[in-house]
Amino acid sequence: MDKRTYSGVTRADVDKIRGGIGKFGIKMPEGDDVEVKGPLGVKMRLEFNEPDQTLRLSILNKPGFISASQIWSVIEMTAGKEMRKGK
Repeated sequence: MDKRTYSGVTRADVDKIRGGIGKFGIKMPEGDDVEVKGPLGVKMRLEFNEPDQTLRLSILNKPGFISASQIWSVIEMTAGKEMRKGK
């Protein structure tokens, strides 16, 4: 399972991700610890800790023909420059 943790993430950043991935036909459930199902069998987990301003994203499942780096590129492009400092 591939994971990334982002620090300095605000509620507004998380809301931006919710809205942005909707453009790709992905609906993110409400809440701060959710599983997100995308097209082609991609499944991710989002865990947001608002007091610590930390967002952890994990790729739970993906088809072999989609690389993890492709998924991260879409997430980070959607979220904007604030999310490009993930580790």
